[in-house]
Amino acid sequence: MNKPLRFATLSKYPPYRSGHAKQALWNNTALAALAGVPQHQVTYCGASLDPEDDAGPGVQVHHVKEVRGNSRVPDGHLLRAVAAELYRVAVDNDIDVLNTYYVDPHAAITNRVADALGMIGRRPIVIHSIEGSDVLESICEHLGDGSAVPLLADVMRADVVCTVSHYTAERFLAGAEAVGGPQFASRLAESIVLRYPGLPPAAFALPSADAVAGFRHRAGLRQDSVLISTLGRLAEEKGLEVLIAVAELTADRGTGQEFVIAGTGPLADFLLAQAERLPNLTVLPSISSHDAQCLRAASAIGVFPTRVIPGFIETFCVAALEYQALGVPVLASAIGGVPEATPDDCARVRAGTPAADWLARIEDMLAHRAERSAIASGFAAKFTSARSAQRLLDLASDAADRADRGRPLPACPADPYLTAWPERVLVR
Repeated sequence: MNKPLRFATLSKYPPYRSGHAKQALWNNTALAALAGVPQHQVTYCGASLDPEDDAGPGVQVHHVKEVRGNSRVPDGHLLRAVAAELYRVAVDNDIDVLNTYYVDPHAAITNRVADALGMIGRRPIVIHSIEGSDVLESICEHLGDGSAVPLLADVMRADVVCTVSHYTAERFLAGAEAVGGPQFASRLAESIVLRYPGLPPAAFALPSADAVAGFRHRAGLRQDSVLISTLGRLAEEKGLEVLIAVAELTADRGTGQEFVIAGTGPLADFLLAQAERLPNLTVLPSISSHDAQCLRAASAIGVFPTRVIPGFIETFCVAALEYQALGVPVLASAIGGVPEATPDDCARVRAGTPAADWLARIEDMLAHRAERSAIASGFAAKFTSARSAQRLLDLASDAADRADRGRPLPACPADPYLTAWPERVLVR
């Protein structure tokens, strides 16, 4: 297909409020640059966009406000309003591809819009992207009550089904097997492709030394300390008690290390109380994007002691990639899809490892910091928004070509990403 493709991507929140919506925005910005035509993103929830939110060049964000008139029934009137907006955007902007982030409830909305467009002679390519808790909250934990079955049917209607990681694909297919048996899951596996997240160019841009020094000053950190930090949601599943325990172990050792926990979430007050009693622990709730980048750049190591809780397990770890993009090595729990966001076993820590062993791994990584920094940089370089967007373009173009020839849309072509992780080839 020679025509530049125009995407309309559906994501739940305005880009500044959700990690996956941010990834959608990064992809759309890269799509606009690659395709040379404007791209569109439809979001909902919340009253408005943040005044500081910048959609980026070539991307228009269409936000459906949650107001009294469309929120009387949870996920009812509001989602109908979202479907209507997605339809309007598709018609008004000659959209070729409808792309989802999170299939629940976006697969059903997007399928509905595709059907409505079909009534007026339009046939958009539909791509459903299975992200994060999709495989847990919507599918794997709802096999017994049957509510996963309609969602599986919605997903299977897509021309292309993407997953954010191999782990996500494994869990999705396990749910499919529980519903329809091994042969059903095997057939479905042939149509699933991997599309890893990609970081925007800004994620690879090192702040200046003056900017980092200014950040240390504002945060109350020493200019010469060795920073060990984590950045993400301040929530139970992030295992932040590990970092607190490591800080406790080193509080009286005079190692020159300072520990930083940054982000937003329900544990902010608890963590601030811990920082009050530990002189080497700083908690930075509601950190700005500028200071977040400075924190990453100032850090010697990024630590992600993620753990499993009921209803949640990490299916990737973009936060770890963001550290590595600046050449900062990471240590992360080897659970779920987190290993796919780390370069090798040296960066992975077995689940349930006690704090003393985390500290030993931190000290070992500090002893090999230059080597691990180079490995981190090389690994993160594979995960760019341009590469992720090109993957979407290739998949959509292939699907459009098949549709133009009047042929059914069979399994998508093999994923070139898999050549970098041959030991984990589980889906095509």
